[in-house]
Amino acid sequence: MASATLAKAKKAKSGNKMPGEKQKLTKGEQARERIISVAEALFNKQGFDGASMRDIAAAAEMQPASMYYHFDSKEELLWAVWEKGGVELLNRVTDAIALKTDPWQRMETACIAHITGLLDWRRANQVLFVMPPWHYPESIKARVISLRDEYEKIFTDLIEELPLRPKVDKRYLRLTLIGALSWSLFWYKKDRDTPASIAKQILVMLRTGVDKPA
Repeated sequence: MASATLAKAKKAKSGNKMPGEKQKLTKGEQARERIISVAEALFNKQGFDGASMRDIAAAAEMQPASMYYHFDSKEELLWAVWEKGGVELLNRVTDAIALKTDPWQRMETACIAHITGLLDWRRANQVLFVMPPWHYPESIKARVISLRDEYEKIFTDLIEELPLRPKVDKRYLRLTLIGALSWSLFWYKKDRDTPASIAKQILVMLRTGVDKPA
């Protein structure tokens, strides 16, 4: 999936570093990352409306005025949180399926990567997945929807590869699959579930149905 966001993300991930070399962040970049991390926690705990820029600055041990050097508004900070997680998830799934060739294996691998990515970024995702796009501030809504659509296109393309019955509605299949995978964020228990077991069970039910044979 060649796109501006993915290309930008891959470039940012690799930078100019040599293979195996860890890219060092400038002080400004470190401060920005700290703000985003703190915002994830406070948006999760207090909600977007309940967490002020002053609250975030205090938790990040910064002066409130310094926050606006990095982010023009709380809305732009929310976008930074969303973009960070969205791009990481997009890259994770794209990388995971790159070496697979069988259509159902590619889908299963994508589903596992999706769940794993959500759980790795669980704190922020608990904020983002309970806030539908139409509740996002107008200033960032179009960007949120664009990145979401770009990500979902991975699954659209994977579904196109599957050997499905002729009358299967592929749009409903995509929405059902992503919805089921994403909602596992709220009921997952590490002593009971794994990303692989969840993905396999959801795909088995979608492929075979749940009706008892007559």
